[in-house]
Amino acid sequence: MRILIVGGGPAGLTFAACLLEHGIEPVVVEKAARDRTGGYSIGLHVNGWRVAERLGLIEAFRAKAMPLGPAHHLDRRGRKLFSYDYRVLANAAEGRLLAIMRNDFHEILSGAVEGKCPIRYETTVVALDDDGAGVTATFSDGSTDRFDLVVGADGYRSAVRALAFGPHEEFLRPLGYRASAWRVSLARPLDASFVGMMDVDHQGGLYAVGDGTAATLFCWRDERTDRLDPDARRAILQKEFGQWPEPVASALTSAIDWDQAFFDTVSQIEVPKWSKGRIALLGDSAWCLTFLAGQGTSTAMAGAYILAAELARKSHVEALDSYEARLRPLVTRMQAISRKIGGHLIPQSTFGMRVQSWILPIMLSRWFIRLTSGRLAAPSLELD
Repeated sequence: MRILIVGGGPAGLTFAACLLEHGIEPVVVEKAARDRTGGYSIGLHVNGWRVAERLGLIEAFRAKAMPLGPAHHLDRRGRKLFSYDYRVLANAAEGRLLAIMRNDFHEILSGAVEGKCPIRYETTVVALDDDGAGVTATFSDGSTDRFDLVVGADGYRSAVRALAFGPHEEFLRPLGYRASAWRVSLARPLDASFVGMMDVDHQGGLYAVGDGTAATLFCWRDERTDRLDPDARRAILQKEFGQWPEPVASALTSAIDWDQAFFDTVSQIEVPKWSKGRIALLGDSAWCLTFLAGQGTSTAMAGAYILAAELARKSHVEALDSYEARLRPLVTRMQAISRKIGGHLIPQSTFGMRVQSWILPIMLSRWFIRLTSGRLAAPSLELD
């Protein structure tokens, strides 16, 4: 079996690694250049952790993990609202929790598959012809190739989904926010794993990477879903956060490489069925939990592992159906949780912000964290 994977991010590269474990030939195409990795952090939770263990990569991820420690939340004037400790969250997950920069994550995954399967960077798919016996893919350089299966792991704005399933807007569920993330150099250490600020309809902060830089994450209420050019992005960030003090002030005045940074609407993807003939969807292309759930990468990795295992032992029709049946209940649950979390992360009133400042430290304390984790974290999937 020969499988085309469209998208060389966490979902696509994990899927390639899993297919190689089963002796199945993957071919990966990625629209970005080889060195484009994104300037933001991602979390690895129990399901992704277990996949990484099976692929023999968990120690490499741990070696590149960002430091876990206190997280401080301030109001927009710099006054402390509340604090908690990421180490408490990690203990509740029995140590199977880490944060890692996306470029480090990508380097480890790509290192696991490069030389074992083709990876074509700066390449997109412009047409797919599924004739029932296979799929002919036409690429942006004019070449064509034939595959037994095509899997779209090309993210929230999936080209594969648009070609085979329908326009992006048909599957979009906006949550009413925009978000942006990039990497900045620090003039002085944060002295915490995270220092963030919040205000009505706004949340922004910096995560310490551990090398003198920080990963930013800004989120604010915005119902629009249109794409914006870099000048408009900078203007919106200044409008929404420009009056905030340090450390936000320095982050906003830093140089931002928009080819590496993230700026987009916060929306989920809802596709009634994740496969159509010999074309299937994986990760954000199929569901997009959003960063609000904190489980997007791990769920994508689990989906990649399960899909590869099913394809190794069943026909493509049975495998695609089984993959979806095993994974969709978790995805549905985590999408619902993500929608709820948005209302807590981005307070809608001064009163709501005060309530959060009182209740969140309790929910994230070592006395209540297991109860909180049981309600908000993804349950462990049966992978094998």
